[in-house]
Order: sequence, then structure tokens, then C-alpha cells
Amino acid sequence: MIFKVFFWMSLGILVYVYFIFIVILLATSKFRNKPVRKKEILPSISLIICAYNEEKHIRKKIENCLELDYPKDQMEIIVVSDGSTDCTNAILNDMNHPLIKTHCLPERSGKTACQNVAVDLSSNDVLFFTDATILHPPNALKLLLRSLYDPSVGCVTGKPIFNRDEGLTSKGLSKRETYELYLRSQLSGINSLFGATDCMYAIPRQHYCPVRPDLDSGFVGPLKVLEKGYRTVYEPEALALVARPAPTMNDEFIRRSRIVLRGMRGLLHMRSLMNPFKYGFLALSLISTRLLRWLTPVFLFLLLMSNVFLLDSPFYQFTFLLQVGFYLAAFTAFLLERKGYKLGSVFCIPLYFCILAASAAVGLKRLLTGETGQTWQTRR
Repeated sequence: MIFKVFFWMSLGILVYVYFIFIVILLATSKFRNKPVRKKEILPSISLIICAYNEEKHIRKKIENCLELDYPKDQMEIIVVSDGSTDCTNAILNDMNHPLIKTHCLPERSGKTACQNVAVDLSSNDVLFFTDATILHPPNALKLLLRSLYDPSVGCVTGKPIFNRDEGLTSKGLSKRETYELYLRSQLSGINSLFGATDCMYAIPRQHYCPVRPDLDSGFVGPLKVLEKGYRTVYEPEALALVARPAPTMNDEFIRRSRIVLRGMRGLLHMRSLMNPFKYGFLALSLISTRLLRWLTPVFLFLLLMSNVFLLDSPFYQFTFLLQVGFYLAAFTAFLLERKGYKLGSVFCIPLYFCILAASAAVGLKRLLTGETGQTWQTRR
């Protein structure tokens, strides 16, 4: 009996997280939609860039910021070098421009610590956080800031555009993005996003709260804004062009593992927001889209292991074969991808899903061992 409980509990949670909650969002949006009031505004803005060993990108990044279609008398660009050991600091010292402020930390402290330093150096009304490997179209800033006209909005984030190739990892990432962007648009319209795309988001200075250096500022920062009663919204027309090569399986595994580690640490820090008696549907959404999803490998393991003890029934024999077949398809795709074979898009779903689940399992393990993920090596 206990194995049936584990089986149906795990299956129910997985189906709920990936399918049923989307339906709930769609139904809720029919009567609880809160459109964002948008209007072009031109507040004074501080563009904040944190860089570690970005000698290949930092000059082009700053030039891109200077080319943004925004009044220059309303802008400042603040660059904090996070203990860089290449030529990043020398390049920054050579860039003599009245809009640019630079600060070089003597040793690595992590992105969040750099952002806290940059905010202290800033003086304008809106803080715009962007990455050294990100380029923006000229109109991106104006498009992003339109949403801050709405007094209910305390943070707005844009849409990242990643480079792609014909590999299964890129195809899987594209399918996941389609799902995630739909989820993001629904959450944004109903209430609020939980976290921002950390390579492109803006927060009015009056709503900004410093984030502890060992936490993820792109996740915890918007949650702190939400705690103050302001929402984070998604602006799909404001683009962040990611100047990095198309992802490999190893790249994506490392990135997703770090996201789960940092995300779970931030979620535990902001756990009060998951109180449904205080925050209602907002808490349910946070639990569904973050906590339960990051616990996916736990439920997958329980589903498979409980199924093993139920094989005396034809139904459970069938569900066991389905699970094994799914993992075999992913493993086969993994081997063929490694050997350079070009496979159809149908193989990308089991492969990418298993990459996500395995990386989440590693992220949870790192969490339990006390890692913080405060610093990491950016893929270039």
C-alpha cells in the first residue's frame, strides 16, 4: 500500500507541476488578469555591469550601452570588476568617458556583491542590471522601462535570445523556452514573476533592497520587491542578445545545476512568501513553479522506485516500461549526440528533460553539502 501512495503522489505532483498548473493559470487569467499600464518614460538610469575576466567583451559591451537610444544626460554606466585577473581592469582604466564609472575589487566576491557595490556608487532613479556578455538593440531600454509607468510594478525583466545550433541541447532548450515564456507571460499578467532574467532587469531605486552576497540577486532581489507589495513583470519586446556560443550538454548541465542550487538557497531565504494563508494564489504559484519543479528529481526517483515494488500488476508493469523506455530514449540520444549524429527533434524532449532532472539532483546535493555557488566561471 505504501508503494502505491508514493507512486501516485509522485506522479500526481509531476503531472500537476508540468501540465495542470498551466491549465490553472490559463483559467485564472480569464478573470484575474492585471494588464500592465505602459507608457514611455525617461527616468534617470544607472546601467550596472559586473564583470569577471571579460577582456573579450567588456569594451564592446560598454560601446553597446553608449549606443542605446536613451538621453545621455539621464544615463550613467557603472562597471565593477570582480577581481579580474586578465586585461579587464586595464581596458576599464583606458575607457575615459564622462558617463562611465568603474570600480575594481581586489578579489572575487561574486556577482551579487559586485551589484551591491555598484548600487552604492550609483546616483540615478532606476537601476538597470545587465551582463558583460549581453548586447541590447538600441530601443531595448525604452521598451523595458515602459512597464515602470505602472505604479504596481517594482521590477521589469526582458527576453534573452540565446545562440542556437542543430544539436539536441539547443532544440531542447528552444522547446523549454517556448513553455517557459508562455508560463512567464501568464504569471506576469495574473500577478507577478518570481525572479528576473538576471542578465536584464530594472528596479526603481526606491524599491531596491540589497541582497546578501551569497544569494542570487536576480532571484532574491525581485522577491524582496514582491514582499514589499510590488510585482515583477515580463517585457517580451525588450531583448538581451546573449553573446555566447550555442550550449552543449555539459554547459547546460552546469548552468542548470547552479540555477537550482542558487534558487533553492534564495527560496529558503524568502520562504515566508510560500505561506498560502498570507499570500494565497501567489504562494501557490511560487511553490508550483519553483519549489516543486526544482524537486523534480526526487519525485522521479520515488516514482520509479515505488513502481519496482508494484510489478505484480499489469498496469504497473506498463508504467514501469514507459519510464524505462523514456530514460532509454534519453540515454540513446545522449550517446548518439556525443558521436555527432544528427537526430530528429523528437529525441530532444527526453534528453533535455533528463539533463534538467539530473542537473537539479546535483544542485540539490550541492545545497545539502552547504555550497553557495557565490562565484562561478562564465562560459565564453
